[in-house]
Amino acid sequence: MCFGITLVDRVLGTALSFKDKTIAITGASGTMGRALMSELSKRGAKIVALTTSPNVSFQITNSEPQANQEIEVITWQLGHETELRDRLQKVDILILNHGINVLGARDSAAIYQSYEVNTFSVFRWIDLFLEIIPKSETTITKEIWVNTSEAEVNPALSPLYELSKRAIGDLVTLRRLDKACTIRKLILGPFKSDLNPYGVMSASFVAWAIAFLAELGFRDIIVTINPITFIAYPVKEFWRSLYFRLFSHRKQ
Repeated sequence: MCFGITLVDRVLGTALSFKDKTIAITGASGTMGRALMSELSKRGAKIVALTTSPNVSFQITNSEPQANQEIEVITWQLGHETELRDRLQKVDILILNHGINVLGARDSAAIYQSYEVNTFSVFRWIDLFLEIIPKSETTITKEIWVNTSEAEVNPALSPLYELSKRAIGDLVTLRRLDKACTIRKLILGPFKSDLNPYGVMSASFVAWAIAFLAELGFRDIIVTINPITFIAYPVKEFWRSLYFRLFSHRKQ
């Protein structure tokens, strides 16, 4: 296995500690959501599971007794993200991990569903979280992590998944220019899950690598077995960021 990150995208001097951080994770009932909850709880985080699946319960069980914990579970609905505004006030890190993969479908319903879940809902969460950050907070205090996947730059054998993930990836790049808070991208390769039947990595390994690289202060976290991603993603991100910086501006 190999994993890595582009050095130019590292946030120097901002190594992250998860101890006593409150971390909310969307897509909590999925494979990666559960793996992240388990890994981050080992590192001392307090977990809030955000799920669109009703009647789901979670309990994190780790080898370290002090890491075992009952976690808060909140059910939410697409389009109703603002209903959780008050709860987000006390969240330190929001991890946007939910998504959908319609595989080979290309009908109108699949198009709308893919963009609504993978792009527009994720962006509403980002907007909401940025709105509630107190003006007195430093950019280091609060963080947003977005699971965009390596579909930003590589085929995923699912056209609508690629298109919708590339769209949210570019929107995150655009929003980063305002520097309202630290926004990390998770550029993940194929791990085995219900969304990706072609996955080859284990979710537990990917979650460990994400947490490890985040603790080191990396902003764009690449975890994959595909060496092309380590070259293609940084090049793409540099040019997209430069283009957005030159031809867009912050609202006055």
